[in-house]
Parts: sequence; C-alpha cells; structure tokens
Amino acid sequence: MAILGKIRSQGLILILVIALALFAFIIQGLLTSNGAAKASSLGSVGSTELDREAFARRVEATMQQRGAGTSTVQAVNSVWDAEVRDAVLNMQINEAGIEVSDEAVKNQVKSMYANAPIFLDENGQFSEIKMNTFVADLKNNQPERYQLWLQDVENAADQAKQTQFFNLLKSGIIGTQASGEMEYRLANDNRSFTFVNIPYTSIADSEVEISKSEISSYIAKNESKFKSDAQRDIQYVVFEDKASQADKDEMKADLAEILPASYEEFNTNTNKTETFKGLSGVTDVETFVNAQSDVPYDGSYVLTSKLPAAAKAIAALEEGSTYGPYEDGEYMKISRLEDKKTIMDSVQTKHILVAYAGATRSASTRSKEDAKKVADSIFATIGQSNSKFNAKWDYFNENTEVAKGEDIGWVVYSGNARNFAPGFTKFLFENDKGSVGISESSFGYHIIHIQDTKAPTEAVKIATIAKKVEASKATGKQLFTDAQKFQQGAAEKDFTEVAKEFTLDVKPVKNLKAMDENLPGLQRNRSVVQWAFKEGTDIGDTERFETPEGYVIVQLTRKAEAGLMSAEEASATVTPILRNKKKAKMIMDQITATEVNDIASAQGLNARAATAVNRKSPTIPGVGEEPKVVGTAFGLAEGETSKPIAGEKGVFVVKVTAIENAPDLGSYKADANEVANRTANQATSKLVEALKKSIEITDNRSTFY
Repeated sequence: MAILGKIRSQGLILILVIALALFAFIIQGLLTSNGAAKASSLGSVGSTELDREAFARRVEATMQQRGAGTSTVQAVNSVWDAEVRDAVLNMQINEAGIEVSDEAVKNQVKSMYANAPIFLDENGQFSEIKMNTFVADLKNNQPERYQLWLQDVENAADQAKQTQFFNLLKSGIIGTQASGEMEYRLANDNRSFTFVNIPYTSIADSEVEISKSEISSYIAKNESKFKSDAQRDIQYVVFEDKASQADKDEMKADLAEILPASYEEFNTNTNKTETFKGLSGVTDVETFVNAQSDVPYDGSYVLTSKLPAAAKAIAALEEGSTYGPYEDGEYMKISRLEDKKTIMDSVQTKHILVAYAGATRSASTRSKEDAKKVADSIFATIGQSNSKFNAKWDYFNENTEVAKGEDIGWVVYSGNARNFAPGFTKFLFENDKGSVGISESSFGYHIIHIQDTKAPTEAVKIATIAKKVEASKATGKQLFTDAQKFQQGAAEKDFTEVAKEFTLDVKPVKNLKAMDENLPGLQRNRSVVQWAFKEGTDIGDTERFETPEGYVIVQLTRKAEAGLMSAEEASATVTPILRNKKKAKMIMDQITATEVNDIASAQGLNARAATAVNRKSPTIPGVGEEPKVVGTAFGLAEGETSKPIAGEKGVFVVKVTAIENAPDLGSYKADANEVANRTANQATSKLVEALKKSIEITDNRSTFY
C-alpha cells in the first residue's frame, strides 16, 4: 500500500518518465545511424545538446535586434558563442548548487528592459507597473509572445546565477602585500644602461636554412599553439555579369530617343506610330522621369560643387537645357537642368520639440492631436520674434515636461542635413537668418529658429532619367556558355592554363574555415564554403556558382582536417622563430669582446643609451619592446655588463649605468587592490576559455547555416 501511495503521489513524474522513455524508443527507431542523428543535431557542449529550433529562434531574434547589416552567419556565430558560454558556466553553477531569489531575477529582467520605451513613464523612468501590465496583456491575448517572454525570464535567471557565480569567484581573488609591492616595483623601479643591438636583419634570410623536420619538431614541442580547425584552400575565376560595349551603345541610343522635345514610338495596341513629348519638352517632369527611370525623381537641390564628375557640365547649361546620354557609375543617364539658385551651405539652428505617444524616442503620453495644438500655441506666441523664441527655448530647455528646447548646432547641406527630416531641412535652407517656423517629423513637432547662416553657394535642381547598366540577354547567354566551357575544360586540364585561354585571373583563397562566408573579391557567399567542406568534395573538383558578380568557377586545392598543423601549414609562423634562433647563435659566435663599446665597434655599430626603463613597460628607445633584455638589466649590478642576450629584434649586450629603485612604502594596499581588480576582471574570460578547453564540444553549425 505504501508503494501504491508513493506511485499515486508521483503519478505525474512517472507519466513523464514513461512518455520520455517511449519517445526515446521511437526516436531510436527513426535514427537508422549515428550519421542521421548527427545530421539533425546542431551540436553539443559536454552532455548538453543544443536544441536546433531554439537556436534558430535566437538567431532570428539577434538578426532583428541588430538590423539589416548583420548576416545570418554573423548572428549564428554570436548566438553559438553565447550558447557555449552559457552551457559551460551552467555546468559549474549547477555543480556548485547556486540558486537565486525571485527578487534577483526580477531585478535582472528590469535591467534588461531598463531603456525599452514601452516601459518608460512620462519622466523617462522605468515603470514596473507598465511592465506588469504589458506581461499580463501578453499572457491573456498573445500566448506565443508570452512564451517568448517566459524564455527571456529564464535567460534572466541564468544571467542572475552567472552574476552571482562570478561575484563569488571575484570575492576569492585578493591582492596580497607582496603582490602589491611587486606591482609597485615593476612600475617604479628603473634602470639606465648602455647597449648594443646587433639586429637579426644583419644576416640575410637566405643564409639560414630551416628544414621541414625542424618545423615539425618545434610544432611537437608546442602543440597547444598549433591546433587548427578544419581548413580548405580554393582558387576561382569570375565570369563577370556586366554589360558589353554593344549593350551600352544600345542603352545610349534608347535614351537619346527620348531626350528631344518630342519623339516617335510605335504603339503595338493601335498599330500606329505616335508622337510623345520627350525630356526636353515635357511639362510634368516628375511624372515623366518616374515613368522612364530606374531611379525615382529627386526634386532636391544639389550644390554645384558636389555634382559627380560625369554631371559637372550640367551646371553650366541654361535652365531647361538637356544633357547626355552619359555614363555615371552603374547607370546610363540623361538629364535636364530645371533650376539654379543660391543657398546657404550651413545653417545654425535651435528648435523646440513637442513629442507625442508613439513618436521616435518619445516617453510622452499625449496624443498626436494634442501635441499639434501645443506646438501651434507655442509657435503663435513666438511669431517671428527672435527674442520670444529665445525666451521660450530657455524655458523649455530647463523645463521639459511640455516641450524640449534643444540646440541642434550647425546643419551642413551636403553633410549632416541628410540625418534630418525633409521638412526640417527644407525650412532651414529655404528661409533667411532669424526665421521661425514649424515642421513635423517622426520625433514630433518642431518649432525651428534659424540662428545663423554662412557660405552662400550655387545649387542646381536636375531631373535625371537613369537606367541601370546591365548585360543584355544575348550577353548573359554568352556568359553562361563561356562559364560552362571553362568548367568542362578545367575538369580535364590544369585550372590555371584554362584561365589563360579565357584571359581570366585566377584568385586563390587560403585557410577557409567551415563557418566563413566572406571570400576576397566576392560578396558574402556561404554556398562556396559549404561546397568546399561538403563530404565528397575532393581536391581538384570544380563547381560553378551563380553570384551577384556573375558566374564563379571554383576549384578545391587543399583539404586539412581539424588537428595539429602540418609543417607546411605552420611554416609561415614557425620559420621566422627558428630562423631568428639560428641567427642569434651565429651573432653570438661572432662576439669575442666583453665591453659594450668594443662589441659595437667590432660590428660597425654605435653603442646607445636607454634611460629610466621599467619592467611594466619594457620598451627600449629606438628598438621597441624587449622584455628579456630589460629583465636581464634588472638582474645586473651597477657597472656590470651582461652576456649576449637573444632578444625580440636582435642580440643585445647591456651595461647598467644607474640603478634607481623607488622608495619603500608603508603600505602597498592601493597597488594590491589594482592587482586584485585586474585579475578579477580577467578571470571571467579566462575561466570561460579554460572551461571550453576542458569540455568536448561538437559543432555542426556549418551543416545548417
């Protein structure tokens, strides 16, 4: 009976256990091999499997937060780093039995949303009441978003635990009297010395041979420095998707037809040739341009000095005159000069902003209609009086409940003016000094005052019909044919030789990693990288890819799996190290004298002096950082000369000329605290990296992204 009672009391748990067991049994049947399991797994950290769907949601959220400039791979890498960090830390936190209170979690959530406009009150302060109301609404009306909110709360709990964990870690880090004194001595004890530096560059690299076996031996002794992720080398050529000269000539001819006052065009609907007004003769310029151009009509004025080189000649035309066709960057264009006038290059301004609920960066609760009434009232009070504007501005600069006085400063027509709303800048540059006006933007209503103007300059309004310069269908078809021929040729002959036949440059790319996306000379291209790492892609294989640049033919030239670098791979790093070691021995073998001046003379060099050098910043004037050399100097007595020292830049011999030890202090607490704080700040990142190295991490990101 006791057992039955226990079963009843644990009924829900048993149901879950049985359900999970059945689920595991079914899944085991579905996964026919370890490969199938791997194919569905994003990765793991120790025994913690990373859920692919949850990971994908975090990636999507990260991309939304960061905006259009963030690529999928950048978001994936960011989320992966965070997931791995959280996983290794949570293992330690759970093992330590760290828990946090509900109050700590609440505070963490509040800090996460401290600046969210939706939770700010009328004073711009975080409102817990607003947050609670928002959450209640989610729970009752938006269950899916409520689940996301609960996930945020769970993340906040994890963050709170991590904060407590690191606080405990830091609390165990103290600076002792001895460490404080060492810190003080490193920074304040000085040595002055004369020295001679025989640089490694005095021996030509060609005189020092480094063998493959020597590189391999060095790698074996320093394995931790030469562990590498899987890498691939490729080479590629590009068949550029660009217009031929014939394509450009045809575009010019088409644009030239609509440039005159009128032009004729055959109407397939009426089966007749009809006459239409061209750019030179049309009266509704904006409508005509928008109907013909790939770029919408822009009625703004452009400073003559800022016109592109291809359009400079337009400013010299009479109003109503046309120009072109001409090529400007990626477009073929024809233009008509609509107007010329003088405007101020720069305007100094202040404004009074009346915001409303929903406006950009606004904490106001009033409606847009009420804000308009307030703005109109303030503007009516000011009129065109400079003194009244200044008085109102001073008041609202101090008292921001109703409106806010802000000093914008100088707005430059061809510079920061683009950061302001069109209506705002239109008022600034179309009115005189001292003018007061009202304008609307996404921030609210602005009462604007023009304080000063400078640098009057000529500006022009130009109507332009722009057509994107693109390859014609015939050119594109020929491009595809050529790319196919190249790929077929590269499968049978040397890739480089085939490239010469097509007069194409071969571009090598070395050391690609599985999650790379940027290839030199190409835009982001994950498909090329995924192909290079795909199982079954062998050295010498080629593939054709369609990219924004055109057709790219890629060949795989090297495969290196994760592990210790080969001698060839590490050569660029190891060879200079071993070469300098050999050069150091060769130089030392040449030194027979024992005095600095004699050694310098024998080498055709001059002895130099270094004054007041310390160990915290072991820099020798005219040479650079040389910690080993400076450290040796601190181990010598005054007047003592060192033996030859193999430094960073060459072989040194030093003679100490002055020992300047800082006076003893009664307490080194301040320096000890500095050591403790620095160590504590470094502990966080160093601990995470150490934990990551101690745990097996499986990374299948490149399979899915």
